[in-house]
Amino acid sequence: MQNSTGHVEFVELSNRVQLGKKFVRYDTEIKETRYDLREALTPFIPANAIDDVVAIIQKHNIVLRIETPRKESLGVCFWSHVICINNNLDKDRFLSVFLHEFAHMLTYFYFLYFAVHGKEFYYCFQELVLKFIEKNIIPKDMLIPIVDHTGDYEFYKKHIGFTFILKTFRIGCQVKYGDEIIIRGKGHQGLINCTRLSDNTVIKLDANTKVLPFLDLTW
Repeated sequence: MQNSTGHVEFVELSNRVQLGKKFVRYDTEIKETRYDLREALTPFIPANAIDDVVAIIQKHNIVLRIETPRKESLGVCFWSHVICINNNLDKDRFLSVFLHEFAHMLTYFYFLYFAVHGKEFYYCFQELVLKFIEKNIIPKDMLIPIVDHTGDYEFYKKHIGFTFILKTFRIGCQVKYGDEIIIRGKGHQGLINCTRLSDNTVIKLDANTKVLPFLDLTW
């Protein structure tokens, strides 16, 4: 029986058209689609990471497109559920690109307003990578190469003390407010209704209240 919660597509790219400095269009042809995720990912993902990557894909119903190489990037995330990765990467690099692109997806899940590689992304990326380190899937010394691939490590260190404001989060997201976990609700006249999870009490907070994302990193 096919698993409807995520799948892998093997894609051929052709006819690259430059639409601007940052935008490129390709013609795409899906060569094959696989729902057996473990079988599809075994040639691309380190063995000790396959279970977690499969679980992430299934939980978030991700379409992972393994493509003939793009000239301008190693991978691309199309926000809601599609991640594209070049098919010519070694297993460690493939995993690092997957984590990078999934961090973009997490950023989209939680934030209304964000730069592509802004502090919102780096917070999600850091938490995701540290989760894989804590589970002994990747070694601690792999953190720097993942973040430093394009000179981003200095940015990562600069924003180690992350702060965010409540109004930048999507309605329904869980955030950390002091020692409490709250759910961001709707706002009115500069105040936002939030539900405190410890006792389900609704509290009103200023839209500019400083909070942190409470990322769902269980899969």
